[in-house]
Amino acid sequence: MFEGLYADPADAELIARAQDGETEAFGELYERYVALIFRYVLARVNSESDAEDLTEVVFMRAFEALPRYKERGRPFSAFLYQVARNALVDHYRQQRKTESIEAIEKLPSLEPDPDEGLLAEERAIVLRKALAELPPDYQEVIRLRIMLSLPTAVVGEWLGRSEGAVRVLLHRALKALRQNTVVSNE
Repeated sequence: MFEGLYADPADAELIARAQDGETEAFGELYERYVALIFRYVLARVNSESDAEDLTEVVFMRAFEALPRYKERGRPFSAFLYQVARNALVDHYRQQRKTESIEAIEKLPSLEPDPDEGLLAEERAIVLRKALAELPPDYQEVIRLRIMLSLPTAVVGEWLGRSEGAVRVLLHRALKALRQNTVVSNE
């Protein structure tokens, strides 16, 4: 499931070909990573259309930056993650809006029982609110490690931290999240 997330020699070859002007090579990189970047962006914006638009922005920016891209021992996915984070920052700077309760309430329920669905939606609202109150690095490690189920090593590469530092950060983030949800429920 996570093939290609690590520094892949095939990525290096595709990047070199794309830098030489072969757009098909960039297309292969796009196909390899679009689903992962889309899921990451969708977890941040909670709107499929916004996530699609932002994913397109990420790959356009990556394509434009490709002539300046240099291999630094980190996977290409880490580069795309940084581009995605910057695109999200720009998006929220332009929007100047926070996620509304109405938008969360419109999220479809996967639960067959209406009562269970309501409880699940209520829990989701509480969790999203508690997550939003955490420091940004806590939010990010929870999104990457828990919501996207990325391996600790990949999260470490993307965040520029060691695996041990990611584990400690995740532990602290989950502890803070638990405290925030307990406080919110009282």
